[in-house]
Formats: sequence, C-alpha cells, structure tokens
Amino acid sequence: MKQPLPQKKKRLIINLSLVGICILLVAGVFVADAIANRQSDLELTPEQAQTYIEQTLASLPTAGAECSVYTVENTTIQVLSVQPGAAREFVARVKYTTPDVRGMYEAHKNDLFVSVMEYAQKRQEQGKKVNATGIQIHVEGYVKSLLEAQEYVSGEVDVYFYDTRAEQPVMYLSDEAIDALLGGYVTVKDDIKNTMSFTMNGETVSIENDNTFRNGINQCFGMSNYDSEIPDTSSPLQQKFNDLGDEFYRNFIEKNRWLYLVEGLGNTLAITALALLLGIVLGVVTALIRIVHDKTDKLYYLDKVAGLYISAIRGTPVMVQLLIIYFVLLLPVGIEKFPAAVLCFGLNSGAYVSEIIRGGIMSIDQGQTEAGRSLGFGFWPTMWHIVIPQAFKVVLPSLCNEFITLLKETSVAFYIGVADLTRGGIKIRSQTYSNFMPLLAVALIYFVLVLGLTKLVGMLERRLRKSER
Repeated sequence: MKQPLPQKKKRLIINLSLVGICILLVAGVFVADAIANRQSDLELTPEQAQTYIEQTLASLPTAGAECSVYTVENTTIQVLSVQPGAAREFVARVKYTTPDVRGMYEAHKNDLFVSVMEYAQKRQEQGKKVNATGIQIHVEGYVKSLLEAQEYVSGEVDVYFYDTRAEQPVMYLSDEAIDALLGGYVTVKDDIKNTMSFTMNGETVSIENDNTFRNGINQCFGMSNYDSEIPDTSSPLQQKFNDLGDEFYRNFIEKNRWLYLVEGLGNTLAITALALLLGIVLGVVTALIRIVHDKTDKLYYLDKVAGLYISAIRGTPVMVQLLIIYFVLLLPVGIEKFPAAVLCFGLNSGAYVSEIIRGGIMSIDQGQTEAGRSLGFGFWPTMWHIVIPQAFKVVLPSLCNEFITLLKETSVAFYIGVADLTRGGIKIRSQTYSNFMPLLAVALIYFVLVLGLTKLVGMLERRLRKSER
C-alpha cells in the first residue's frame, strides 16, 4: 500500500509548484513584450518626411513674430534620403537653404541693442512705460529689413523620426536641427538671453537686471515651444516602467519633494509618541477611578466624570473631536496646531486605554484579591503586587493594537494644517497634479510602520504565551 507523503514534503512540493508557475508567468510576460517590440512594418518615404518637416516648421513662428515668419517662409528644404535606424527610428538627411540669421545678428548685435536703448530712453522722457511688446514692435521692422538684405546659408542636417507605434512616425526636433534649418535661430535666442551689457557712445551699458529689454528683442525671434525630448520607442512593458520612473522622479526627486514625506513622518511619529504617553496616563488614571468605584463604592463623582469622558470620546468621530478641540477650544487662546493634535489624540486614546486596562483588571478572578487581603495586604498593595502583574499580560496585546490604531488615526491631523505624513503627500500632489505616486507612498509608509508594529506585537504575544507555560 502506497504511503502518504509527509506534511512537510507536501508543503515543499506546493511551494515549488507556485514558484515555477510564477517564473513561467514572468517569462511569458517578457516574451510577449519582446514580440511586441519587434521592428514594425511602418515606413517613411522621403516625400512623407519632407511634408512633415515643412508642416512642422510652418507651425513654429508665434503670432506677430514677423522675423520668424519671414525666415520660415524663405527656408527651403529637400529630403535627400531616409534610412531606418537601430532604435525604431528613421534618419532623414535634409538639405536646406535659409536666411543667415546668425550672421545678421552677429554683424548688427550692438546696433540692435543701442536702438532699443534709444527707444527706451525716449519713452521714459515722455513719461511712458517700456514693455517687451513695445520693444518688439519698435525693432521688428529693423530686424526684418536686415534679414531681407542678408545672404543665405546652405547645408545638410539629420532629422529623426521615431516609431512610437502610432499611425505615423513622430518627428523629433532637436535644438541642433532647428538651429541649422533656421539659420542659427536657437544660437541667436540664447545669446540674447545671456547678453548682460553692450557698448553705447563708447561706454558699457549694463542690462543685467533688465529682463524686459532682452525679452522684447527675443520676441522678434518668437517660436512656439517644440518638444525637444526624444520620443519613447521602447517596448510596452518598458514604457510602463519608464512612465513609473518619470512619475517617481517628478513626485519625489525633483525639487527634493521627498523631504515633505520625511518631515511629515517625523511629525506623525512625534504626535503618536506624545499622544501615546498622554493616553497611557489618562487611561490608567481613568481606569483606576472606575475600578476603585466598582470595588469600594468610593469616588462616585469622579466615576461619573470618567464615564462621561469615555462615552463622549467613544461616541464621536476622532476628526470631529480634532476640529472642536482646535478651532473651538484652543485656537481662540492662541495654542498651535501641533499641541492641539497631541491633546486630541491623547484624549481619544486615553478613553480606549482606560477600558482596556479596566477590562484586564476586572478579568482577574476575585479570588486573587481575596487571597491578597487574607495575607494582610491592603487594597492598593493587593492591586499592585497581585492583580496588576496578572492583568498586564492580558491587556498588553490589546494596548499594542490600540497604539497601532492611534498611529493610523493621526492621519487626520492634516485637517487642521499639521504637516504630518498625509499632508506631506497631499502637498506633493498639489504641486505635481499626480494622485497615484504621492498617495501610494503615504499608504506604503503607514503600511510598513503598522506591519513592523504588528510583528513586534506578535513576538510579544508569543513570549507571553511561553511564559504562561
């Protein structure tokens, strides 16, 4: 007769089977991703590339920028060839002829700045404002006339098209390509932006703090923003990872936004620790008042106050308590948000701690108290030496769970403006307009904290069970 497998071998076989299934699933995902990333049948002819480039160039000049319009209208291109690349791209070799914008600017740069300064001085003498649009209108005709008299430059440049699994390739306009196709436009705009002085009547004139001056000239060469970021041609799975990486960088690394979470975590732990201490003190005092009344019929009025306190705390939501304590009671007397949060969560925790402690002490058999009294102990020595040590083992796991609950409840502190962990995530969300990453990060941090505390509670419970045996 065939013997059944031992339980340990069964578990080992099941675990190995699950691991094997997971490996097969992961391998299947990567194989499918590799198949999806194969070179597509998308094609790009020189005629199509030329049409795309001409349409894109025609859309670049901003409204009213006559110099840009003139340059684009007088630029001719011819796509000589289109070759497929190794990274799902097409490389179009383009021959161009365009007005020499860079040559015009370099030859007349100082005269251009002097003309603008004379215009600005005249406006100021008339008591009128000088703005960028006025400067643009003043110099645009002058710059255009210089362009019309300027010679043309010719050359060749590579323009890249990327296969992003769209219906047509996506053209990538780098700064280098735009600079070449439009006669040095990018170089001219960068130089204007970085010019801090010029010479006028033999003297150096500083415009370091005059952005209006530079912006007005730059608007003559106005172009719409073009995407200078290389399109993503990676596989669908890799694109997901790339998107997640971009989101992570934007939400946490960029501008050190992760510091909001660090600061919030510190405040959350501080509130929890201080509220925990306050809750333990209040809970112990309240529990002892009620126990003394139950066992001796003393402290009647204090017992009523303690009962009212517990009922009020347990009968209302913690967020409502927080709003009342801060906005109604403490804000009018000038108490800050942080101590208000500590007081609220301490009061809330104290009510639950008192019931946990009272339940633990009352669960100890009455015979234990009678045995202590028979040995000559009074009420308090009996409680301290006999009842409380036994009750401690009973209530400790419940107290630890209450502390975990307290940690999570502090997440509502942001309603009164405390910079806790939740508010840190919301602050990142308000800056990046991203919901997924900031809120997920907050949830994960809470989860890790609670998981760690839960493990510690489990270890403590096992130790207590061992000591009982």
